[in-house]
Amino acid sequence: MNMTAINQAPAIAAGVIAFLLVVMLLGLFGLKRSQRIATEHSQQQQRRLDRDIKKVNKQLLEVRSVVVGLGQKVSEQEDIIQHLQQRIKELEQADGDGRMYSRATKMAQLGADLNELIVECELPKAEAELMMSLQNKLAGREKIPPLESFPEQPSQRRRYS
Repeated sequence: MNMTAINQAPAIAAGVIAFLLVVMLLGLFGLKRSQRIATEHSQQQQRRLDRDIKKVNKQLLEVRSVVVGLGQKVSEQEDIIQHLQQRIKELEQADGDGRMYSRATKMAQLGADLNELIVECELPKAEAELMMSLQNKLAGREKIPPLESFPEQPSQRRRYS
């Protein structure tokens, strides 16, 4: 039996080597398959990421255009605000006379005399006199003259037909 075992040893060794080669080949094919699947998965992720990057770039361009538009609108609004502020200043300066006359009217109603109106409201004498006369007429202290010097009699009025 010894001899048969020795004669069979190369066959067993060849069988073991063949088995190991088959196992290694199967392992190599499995490894190769796993590598291919991982590569495909990686490529799918890369394509997804590329699509996402394109989408984000498009959104970024849209946001940029909106920001530029908003910047222009803000600039226009700033110009309008600046114009309105300038106009307010102009009106405040122009209305200084209106406030001065309002104050003079109030002072005349409260009984201020001509010199007080001239000094306090910085009115020329003629305007202060006019203010006093108007207030006296409104208060009933002076008569209001008629609008016409010779009013027509009802029978003298012309009738147009």
